[in-house]
Amino acid sequence: MILVENLTKVYGKRPVLDSVSFSVEKGSITGFIGPNGAGKTTTIKILTGLLRRTSGKVEVMGMDPWNNPRIYERIAIIFTTIYHPQEVKVREYLTDVGKVYGRDPRDLMEEFALTPHADKRLSQLSSGLAQRVQLVSALIRDPELIIADEPTANLDPKARLEFYDVISKLHRRGVTLFISSHILSELEKVITHVIFINRGKISFSGTINQALRVEEGEIYLLVDDPERAIKVLGRGTMEGGYIKVTGNLREVVDLLDENHISVITVRRSSLDEAFKRFSNI
Repeated sequence: MILVENLTKVYGKRPVLDSVSFSVEKGSITGFIGPNGAGKTTTIKILTGLLRRTSGKVEVMGMDPWNNPRIYERIAIIFTTIYHPQEVKVREYLTDVGKVYGRDPRDLMEEFALTPHADKRLSQLSSGLAQRVQLVSALIRDPELIIADEPTANLDPKARLEFYDVISKLHRRGVTLFISSHILSELEKVITHVIFINRGKISFSGTINQALRVEEGEIYLLVDDPERAIKVLGRGTMEGGYIKVTGNLREVVDLLDENHISVITVRRSSLDEAFKRFSNI
């Protein structure tokens, strides 16, 4: 769906992207993760044909996206905010989009609970509703690929969870998704693949399982008797209610079990920790 090889973008003499290479598989939900200023938005602007690259190869749906309106027949783009006249009403806006692509939007408006808000102006919508409007607008064109740039940046926790519920639903429909974000806690629950970018360079590209796989790493344990657990293990520190310990997961859990300490929940690496590990932060 997406192929990037040795992509470089230079502003003046400053390289924002430095020989970036990655691919996005059909049917995947790929998280494009990095801190602010890492090069995420620049990459997405190049992928969606809004910015010309300095050098390298970029293919989206087998086509060069630069100055190529044909890719918009097969992809949809979701930004942090809606870039449309804010005084237009939801029904008018989605009906106009539907006329372009030959589809009545009313079924999608109903599915995504926008019908009660149909007569509101775009300027009156909460961030969560505005994001839902963008999703419906994207789905009207029946895209094979959705590219989203920081789609949950301005959403409250409830709206973020609702957004990722919708993403999971789209994935079940067979839509491929490429989502940039620096908010990782919800993202790691839905993505199948992950790409880490830091300071304009890719530090990891692969499946979420590969990113989180650690043979000997930090383990976070919630147990019924943390003080005794630390004594039994002979190591470990408290982080909130969790014990953080380094070692082999199976050996640690077996040792606690042998000493009749109940393990309530176990967590190994998170996306935040994996990003730090691969990016040497």
